[in-house]
Amino acid sequence: MCGIVAYIGNDNYFDYIVNGLKLLQNRGYDSAGISFLYNSFVETYKYASTDVNNSILLLEENIPTDKISNIAIGHTRWATHGQKNDANAHPHCDNNNCFHIVHNGIIENYQVLKNELLKEGFSFYSQTDTEIIAVLLSKYYSVNNDIEQSIQETVRRLQGTWALVIIHKDYPDNIWLTRNGSPLLLGINNDFAIIVSEQLAFNNSVKSYIIIENHDIINVSRSNGLITYTSKETYTLTNKKHDLIEIKPEDYPHWTLKEIMEQPHSIDRATNFGGRFYDNNSVRLGGLEQHKPKLLDCEHIILLGCGTSYHSCLWSTDIFKQLDIFNTVQLFDGAEFDIKDIPKKGKTCLVLCSQSGETKDLHRCVQIAKDYDLTTIGVVNVVDSLIARETDCGVYLNAGRENAVASTKSFTNMSVILSMVAIWFSQHKGTSITKRKNIIDAIRCLPFQIQKVCQNNQLRTYSRFLDKNTMFILGKDKEVAISKEGSLKIKEICYIHAEGYSSSALKHGPFALVENLLPIIILDIGEKNRNKNKNAYEELKSRNANIIYITDDEQPHVENFIKIEKNDIFGGLIANVCIQLIAYYKAISHNINPDYPRNLAKVVTVE
Repeated sequence: MCGIVAYIGNDNYFDYIVNGLKLLQNRGYDSAGISFLYNSFVETYKYASTDVNNSILLLEENIPTDKISNIAIGHTRWATHGQKNDANAHPHCDNNNCFHIVHNGIIENYQVLKNELLKEGFSFYSQTDTEIIAVLLSKYYSVNNDIEQSIQETVRRLQGTWALVIIHKDYPDNIWLTRNGSPLLLGINNDFAIIVSEQLAFNNSVKSYIIIENHDIINVSRSNGLITYTSKETYTLTNKKHDLIEIKPEDYPHWTLKEIMEQPHSIDRATNFGGRFYDNNSVRLGGLEQHKPKLLDCEHIILLGCGTSYHSCLWSTDIFKQLDIFNTVQLFDGAEFDIKDIPKKGKTCLVLCSQSGETKDLHRCVQIAKDYDLTTIGVVNVVDSLIARETDCGVYLNAGRENAVASTKSFTNMSVILSMVAIWFSQHKGTSITKRKNIIDAIRCLPFQIQKVCQNNQLRTYSRFLDKNTMFILGKDKEVAISKEGSLKIKEICYIHAEGYSSSALKHGPFALVENLLPIIILDIGEKNRNKNKNAYEELKSRNANIIYITDDEQPHVENFIKIEKNDIFGGLIANVCIQLIAYYKAISHNINPDYPRNLAKVVTVE
């Protein structure tokens, strides 16, 4: 949550910072701001987003284009401390308007420090935890007159996480940066440097970068037009691939719709267009091969995820169990996993699933794994992200960048990839050949089957059924996970309270909430639970619920049904695309921007 972009060089800062913030705005878009040096002073422009105006658009409209500067810091914010307003937007400064900083993370002891500084006579103009850092820097600098020593003394007082980028009005050729637990990257060419919290914000401006180590303090400086940096650490450059970066969802009104429609192609990328299939019952996953002895020694597996990734893990546990690979298959929300959940006997593998690869609650689990000598697999989308770097091995989703905050294609790709990870273990342990073949056959069919859903223009009309402030989605077996994921999408982008349940769970409490014309989606996938789902339909119909019935049944004999292609293993993923589209059309019918739902951020980097 929150994004940082900073620039020092020989060009004007504006395009580097603003374009970087646009690429990072799905990390938090409550507010945005920029500080730059101009005529020996630091000028700051910062705005909170409103229902009418986006904060970055306000920056573009209000920063004078004739004010040229070669050094600037920028930030886009998801509010953690303090309301969503201009005063709480970053950057923040000290009482003397000398130190200006941007900060990602949370300072846990900020209130204690703030009370101490107030007693010493310092003033505060925001409600944020960040402002106390600027004031501490100023306090120590007034004594020692040394920037780096002031940074050292300041961070020594902090508890929590931080990525800090600092400028000072009297040092027009320097930027300082340091971090603890929150990512920060430095990309340098000869004549400029860019500091970012996520490599995407480099925007192909640099060919390589370094990943700043925890607790290091780096001084990036400009002299005679050349950029250098000093550090106590020795860094290895990481090469950055030249990616095609889209600023706008070309040919689509929203990123959400574009990413839903991309799913047939994204599945092909997940399988490397079939290249990850070794034959009709086995797969090639190069990221796991070099760790094969250690992985195959594991008797237990635990799947961990948060939000949409958790639902993908929930769906995938059934595949792992079907293939009869491990003594135990467990699932936990990454935020709730604890050492007591580790099996007492036998070796355990943790699979950490995250679209961004930076989910703070999951990164905490990586540290637990290291402390208890657990083998870790990262299943992430963003290449070279924090979890990708710190797990023992991994498999990338290859879904392509996901710009919209609500995940769509990453859920589908993650579910496919986890199925392939299960196949990989099964083939090396010699279990369930026929089931492996069936899964691979089903994956091969999936892109075409989802494409047919994407071409179904009638789905737009079903959004009218979602006309209450609450609703249910029901499924059985693996489709319980789909009901929960579909409910999450409706919460996120329609602002409707939706809950996902087993279709057998109504009698155990939720039936009390069923009232006249309550919207309910029933997922009827496969023959196994056909009769139970039909029974649920009849029970709800007798109570005059407003039902959408998503089914692969050739003759469903129900009202308001959506027919999907038959795929006994991945049918739930096909049905989920129907729900994604219904949610999208509902959002736009209510003038909700589905790409940037209120109060949310794409990358959750705080606990």
